[in-house]
Amino acid sequence: MGRLLLVCRLVFADLRRRPVQAAVFLLTVGLAATALAVGLSVPGATGARYAQTRAATAGPDVVAQTEDDSPDALAALENLAGAPEVTVHSGPYLFLYTSITARGREARAVVEGRASTPDTLDRPLVTSGTWLDGGAVVEQGFAEALGVRTGDRITVAGREFPVAGVAVTAAHKVFPGAAGTGPYGGPSDYSGLVWLTEPDTRALSAPQFAPAYTMRLRLTNPAAATEFSRADRRDDVHLWAWQDIATEDAKVFRDTRPVLVAGGWLLAVCAVAGAAVLAATRAESQVRRVGLLKAVGATPGAVAGVLLAEYLALGLAAAGLGVVAGRLVTPALAGPTAGLLDADIPVTAAAVLPVLVLAVLVALASAAGPSLRAARTATVPALSASPRPADHAAGLTALAGRLPVPLLLGLRLVVRRPRRAVLSAAGIAAVGIALGAALALRAQPQEVYDLGGTTLANLRAGQTDRTVVAVNVALVVLAVVNTLIITWSTALDARRSLAVARAFGATPGQVTAAVAVAQVPSALHTRRPVAPVLRPV
Repeated sequence: MGRLLLVCRLVFADLRRRPVQAAVFLLTVGLAATALAVGLSVPGATGARYAQTRAATAGPDVVAQTEDDSPDALAALENLAGAPEVTVHSGPYLFLYTSITARGREARAVVEGRASTPDTLDRPLVTSGTWLDGGAVVEQGFAEALGVRTGDRITVAGREFPVAGVAVTAAHKVFPGAAGTGPYGGPSDYSGLVWLTEPDTRALSAPQFAPAYTMRLRLTNPAAATEFSRADRRDDVHLWAWQDIATEDAKVFRDTRPVLVAGGWLLAVCAVAGAAVLAATRAESQVRRVGLLKAVGATPGAVAGVLLAEYLALGLAAAGLGVVAGRLVTPALAGPTAGLLDADIPVTAAAVLPVLVLAVLVALASAAGPSLRAARTATVPALSASPRPADHAAGLTALAGRLPVPLLLGLRLVVRRPRRAVLSAAGIAAVGIALGAALALRAQPQEVYDLGGTTLANLRAGQTDRTVVAVNVALVVLAVVNTLIITWSTALDARRSLAVARAFGATPGQVTAAVAVAQVPSALHTRRPVAPVLRPV
């Protein structure tokens, strides 16, 4: 306990002495941890929002849908409702495939006839207006896509209705997947959802609208809804378990997770580049401290442990910040559709553990080399804090002597710290990869939802675009921070050599240009990736 307390006090004292460097380290590693935390949390966001919507609307366990409105179809639904696994059912409801016109735009829609009073099972939650009070109710995702509000008027199959309300439901897939199957069991097209009273729906019913029936079922064991829906039944009755609907809703985020996870690792590469340079600079400034620790009896292993413990503590703090920031950012990225209610995103061990591992690996990878080199420094040189000697080849020195002064000094700075140039190049390459992918994505044709006369923005494509932009902004911010760190550390490390150059006649402008030239080789070693990126459909 005495050694542990000593290590903690030494770590705390050094962090308090250099708070700005610690804050920069937390920022660089925390950005990577946040991106990974969001990427791992987004898939669970849809599940949480669907569960919230299902609980608020008394969502069914299974949704059944026929291909027509024949007496045989009604009999099949009644037999299904009498199955021993079914405890409660609602419906059957008349179901039409038609189109609506709203704000001068025509779009495909399915119309479901419902009673004026909500049923026990599947009670759509009205978020604006009232339920079927002398007009139509539009599903919230569909209403937002069309810009429809309560009080507007829409035309359904040639008849005009006022919009009495806007509602959400868990019995249909989110917009634009309301149709389930297409007319007569054929392929489904993108469409929205509108509710009318049962008499109004029957008044619209005609063969050209392919009328059918739908029913909601509650099972004794909701977890077995998938098995129930997969059982061998009539081919003209289609069943969807609530798990199937939730899975389809989650496809909006199908491309978000890989973008964020890949972005998290690119941010990790960029973070290692900046954090390693920062760790090396801090280690060099702690050389005298290392000598003092060794002078009082500390072993190289103990010294390395003290130095690494500082970065391990910062890595753990960065992981915590990443998880907290991810929890705050995830709802903003997980809301591309208005068809589901907002819900708290759970923090799971499956999301926290990879973030913790990433942050610790970045911290250790950044600090291991500088800490071990500092720990291996002999006691007397460490106490004197002598500068690191530079050993340049004679041929290289003769060649460099023919160059202009800024280029000469800049290349000497690069040769003095080649690993720094490699790390800087890795960070710039990570940004180049992300920007190249973003440009390739933008170059793809814009995919849209075609609702039969009206085209609306593709939710998944828009979600992917926003995610790519967010990752690129984070990478650019981190690249700027890294550039500042590397430039600062280069200038700090070269104080003595540049002072000597000034003594031999170098001007302040030449010295400043030399520091800038030292950053150029890192950028020249990067290449923009050429990789096809397909926009999601």
